[in-house]
Parts: sequence; structure tokens; C-alpha cells
Amino acid sequence: MNTLEQIKRETKDDARLYACIRDLYEQGVSLSDLKALIPDIRRTREQLQLKRMLQNNNEVLLNMFSQEMTFLLDAKERQEELEFKKLDQLIRQQQSFRKASADAGPVKKLKRIFLSA
Repeated sequence: MNTLEQIKRETKDDARLYACIRDLYEQGVSLSDLKALIPDIRRTREQLQLKRMLQNNNEVLLNMFSQEMTFLLDAKERQEELEFKKLDQLIRQQQSFRKASADAGPVKKLKRIFLSA
């Protein structure tokens, strides 16, 4: 929130405070009693402003945390996908080696000798 918005809000809050004080005075509350209430009302207003700021801060932090977790989960999924591709490639390579060695192995040579004769 920028400074101008803060001043506008405080001005509106002060106007509301004044309207409440005027209403209470018109209802018969004495000025001395109202003067005693003003610090409490201002303190309450400041506490509410602090609460709003903390809520806004929490929302921002939650949003940042959510984005970071999404990024980390996406990165982990990409990492796992690469690992599965590497594993698949190694399995296919191993199968290819086994097939090549079976084609050139002694059992294959014996089959050719006996089956061709």
C-alpha cells in the first residue's frame, strides 16, 4: 500500500471516529468521557490496521510459498522423467546387447550347423 492510500484510509478512519464521537455526544455522553475513550479507540484502530497488514503479509507469503512449491514439484517431476528416460535407455541397450550376443553365441552356431545340414 502506498503512502497516499494510507493517508486516505487514515482520513476516512478519523472521519468515522469523529462521526462516532459526535453521535455519542448527541446521545448524551459527556465530552470528558469521550476524551477518555479516544485513546482506546485510536489504539483499537491501530491494532486493526496492524491486523490487516499481517493478513495481507500472510496472503503474500502464502502465495509466494505456493509458487515456490509448484516450481519445486515441477522440477522434481522433470528430474524423475529424465531418470526414467535414462533407465529406459539402459534397459533397451542391455536388451540390444543380449540379442547381439545371442546371435553370435555358440548355441546359434550349433543351430546353424544342425539345421542347415
